[in-house]
Amino acid sequence: MNKPEQHPDSERLDRLRSGLLDDSPLEKASLEAHLQQCDYCRRAYQWPAQLRAASPVPDERLDRLRHEALAAPAAHRPRLLIPVAAAAAVALVTVALFSLLPGPGSDSPQVAASSQSVPDLYEDLDFYLWLADHKAPGDSST
Repeated sequence: MNKPEQHPDSERLDRLRSGLLDDSPLEKASLEAHLQQCDYCRRAYQWPAQLRAASPVPDERLDRLRHEALAAPAAHRPRLLIPVAAAAAVALVTVALFSLLPGPGSDSPQVAASSQSVPDLYEDLDFYLWLADHKAPGDSST
């Protein structure tokens, strides 16, 4: 493995970094010897430490600006809630209006009332009304 054309894979480097190769000292020693000789593998092995070292320090100006924004009176803060409240009100009114309108294909209230069950008393009412209109002047049957 000390030959430059045989590089260890990232899994073996991760196992060495995490200490999982402590149980096999021969493999660990061989991998460490390769890292001493190979710049490519050494950089691949050390990238997490380089990443931590390259992380930026928080800027003190941002903290100062954040504290100033929080300490500002409410009148100077941007009013972000107003557009959200307006949109919610419009949505509420829209839903209320659409719930009051009859849906497509729904019958009018008169038709819906006539589709209910009719008492027996009124079942033949049309016949009696017709009979009253066609009654002869001397007919006393009704």
